[in-house]
Parts: sequence; structure tokens; C-alpha cells
Amino acid sequence: MAPDVLLRKLLYLRQLLIDLAPYENATLAEVEAEHYKLERLLELLVATATDILFHKLAEMDVAPDSYREAFRLAGEHGLLPRDLAERMQNAAGMRNVLVHLYEEIDYQILHDSIRPALQDFSQFTAVFAQDLE
Repeated sequence: MAPDVLLRKLLYLRQLLIDLAPYENATLAEVEAEHYKLERLLELLVATATDILFHKLAEMDVAPDSYREAFRLAGEHGLLPRDLAERMQNAAGMRNVLVHLYEEIDYQILHDSIRPALQDFSQFTAVFAQDLE
């Protein structure tokens, strides 16, 4: 992945995190009121992060079949710490529920996903920002 492309994607991830940050201490009622915005932010975080992973894994001749698998393989191939990769697989699962509407959205789960998303995607961004140093 070209450094300028990686930088652009990391900056976008940081902006998404800035947009999500005001909801870190949101009440369940606030999450329900803003659920479309929150759902979209989580979807974009996962999509952008996995876009980076798909490129990085392709450089290693590894081709994941899904967002969830991209995080798993990133952990197995040392692109991400294994514990972070495992947690981010859950984010990919949430993204699939949101995008494909496999089931009714549980707003409590959405609410409970905000703080971990902020932490995990911040850590993800920091890991790949090291590639630019």
C-alpha cells in the first residue's frame, strides 16, 4: 500500500473516531435517537480498517473472504496484536448485522459497542501509523 494511500485512510479513520467520540458517554436514549448516525460510523470504521487490511494482506499473498476473516488473518500474520484482532472480529460481526439487517438492531449492543470501538480503532490506527514513521 502506498504511503499516501495509507495516510489518507488513517486520517479518515481518525475523523470517524472524532465523530464517534461525543457518543462515548451517551445514554441508551441518545443512542436510540442517533442510531442511524452511529450505525453508519461503525460501518465506515470497519470498512476503512478492513480496506487497509485487505491491501496489507494482499502484499503477503493472503486473501481474506470477509471482513471478519481479514481481522483474524491480520492477527495470525502479525499485522495486529492477536487480542486486538479478536476484538475487531466482533466489530466486523456488528457491521454485518448493521449492513445486512440479519436481525433487529439491539440498541443496547450498539450502545455498548461505542467505547470499545473508540479504543480498538484508535489502537488499530496507531499500529498502522507506525508504518509511516
